[in-house]
Amino acid sequence: MVDGIDINQDDAEKALLPDDLNSLAVGSYIVPNPNKRKYYPVYVLSIVAITYIASLLLPFIDFTVSLIILAIVALMLFVINNKFLINQDEVIEKILNYIDHPIGYYSIALTFLFNLKNILTPVWTTIIYSHESPPKLKTIIEINAYTGELLSDPYTESINA
Repeated sequence: MVDGIDINQDDAEKALLPDDLNSLAVGSYIVPNPNKRKYYPVYVLSIVAITYIASLLLPFIDFTVSLIILAIVALMLFVINNKFLINQDEVIEKILNYIDHPIGYYSIALTFLFNLKNILTPVWTTIIYSHESPPKLKTIIEINAYTGELLSDPYTESINA
């Protein structure tokens, strides 16, 4: 399986197509490391501290509302679930038992599910197409990116060409 769309170099030059639009030149998409997100609340709290110090030094400006809003944002960032244990290359292994047709090609995306317990839960959303050309079946499966559990029943539909 090839990532992206192969564009004939001669056709690309005739159309004056920029190199960054050729998906093979860029390569596969890699999900950014979610561990970087754990620093966001620290950054916001730093801004809260700077704002508080500025409010002490500049008594003619009232920063109370800004401090409250920034503190709430920092609190929300602390409770967001940023962790996932299942990497993008492990998703297909986890969902093989739930697919009723042979796999031709697939697309995997990291999405987030909003809930009150973790605010945002990372979810691998996968669309799997059958092996025929053109594909006759499409299945959509969502799994929790942290626990690997299935979030809903797999949805399979036939594709009418």
